[in-house]
Amino acid sequence: MQVELRHLQVIRSVADAGSISRAATQLRIAQSGLTAQVQRIEQELGGALFRRTTSGVALTELGEHVVARARDVLAQFDDLVESAKVLAVRDEPAAAIQVIGPLGPITPMLAGAVRELLPDREQVTQITHTPETINEILEASEFDVAVCGQQPSVPIHVPPGLHTRNLVNETAYIGLSASHRLADRMALRLADLADEDWVLPNEKLSGLTTALRLACEEAGFTPRCRHRGADMATAAMMVRCGHAIAAFYPSAVTVPGMVLRPLVGNPLQRTMQLVWRPSSAVAPLADLVHAKVVKRYQTLVHDHPVYAAWWESHPSW
Repeated sequence: MQVELRHLQVIRSVADAGSISRAATQLRIAQSGLTAQVQRIEQELGGALFRRTTSGVALTELGEHVVARARDVLAQFDDLVESAKVLAVRDEPAAAIQVIGPLGPITPMLAGAVRELLPDREQVTQITHTPETINEILEASEFDVAVCGQQPSVPIHVPPGLHTRNLVNETAYIGLSASHRLADRMALRLADLADEDWVLPNEKLSGLTTALRLACEEAGFTPRCRHRGADMATAAMMVRCGHAIAAFYPSAVTVPGMVLRPLVGNPLQRTMQLVWRPSSAVAPLADLVHAKVVKRYQTLVHDHPVYAAWWESHPSW
């Protein structure tokens, strides 16, 4: 058997689920069939990728290596597919509305608002993974409307001629295991976390790694990273299990057994900004798009009790 892309997707799904049975349910295949697939993949790679635990399965050392590399390969493949779709759309006589935004809930909110207001127009949504990618797209002007996350440490350059309007301000929280010694605090000081082990999600997925390092250095320490390159779900699970702590935007992650606590002084901030081309079909509807996205974001905030309490205590935020 030759290992293919679909095999990497299977291994990633099992690692994310932490259980063969849960992964089989998510993949909609029989548990026995998934078990057999995993065994064939392990035989091809020359060793066990998973070991059994009381709650499911955990990665072996080989498994951690394979899954980390698999995530990189799959992310690159997804980027290839997304960029190919965008290029294909450019060649079509009737261009679709192009919606651009980062990973997280705010991009689907923007896409949904545009679809409601322009139901008869085709639409393409492109998820950006790095500030460099969004900068390239804004410079090329091959888009209609976008959401950009402006961070002081990693600014987005908006070229002259584009219109902008702030949507919401977000602050990152620290994720802790529910059994962590600081879990009962309502807010944390970054300096109190100097001796903690950290998991730093892939910078392409979180956009927080650079900002976190700079904030920690200002607080007098360098974050002790024991786990690198995880996706957001894996990072959250590692936090839940007590292996490390991590920074998350609270609207984007909810994991039972993990608590999210704000940082005193809000050192990890970003402004979500709406950007559109004045010649786009979206331009006359920009106010309506803005209003819909803000309303949906506020609804999402109130679904997260800790975030909602913080939001209410910062009315000017």
